Amino acid sequence: MFKLLPHRYKRIGLIIAPTGFLLWIIMQLGLITEFSQFIGMSNPKFLNVSSAIFGFFAFLFGLYALSFSKEKIEDEMIKNVRLQSFQFAALLQILFLIIGLTCVGFMKNPPKDAGMMLFFIIAIFTFWITYIIRFNYIVHIGIYKYEK
Repeated sequence: MFKLLPHRYKRIGLIIAPTGFLLWIIMQLGLITEFSQFIGMSNPKFLNVSSAIFGFFAFLFGLYALSFSKEKIEDEMIKNVRLQSFQFAALLQILFLIIGLTCVGFMKNPPKDAGMMLFFIIAIFTFWITYIIRFNYIVHIGIYKYEK
């Protein structure tokens, strides 16, 4: 049986995931290169690659912590919502891949290696972000609508 993380990891994931994503965006905008030139580094490649890797894996760990953390009250309803959210996220990811790869197949100039890698990274994150949003919406907002 798969063991879930304690509830406190949900807060950690809420801090680490956006921080990692923001670091990756800052690197993509070239602000890390500007900063490294400002402090006098002649070759900013190491700092760029380090911030990209750290940002990506921090975002990934934050998503993991958000996805696999227990709720304060973990009962059968929560387990059922967790399973349904995984199924919905998997279905949405499959549809995203089918539609996306079909569009790529009909393009006159299809994306090269980096473009396809970015497409598959987005497909992976689509699954996890869809799962997190749907699960938390049903558990924290949908229940209150049902109770009223």
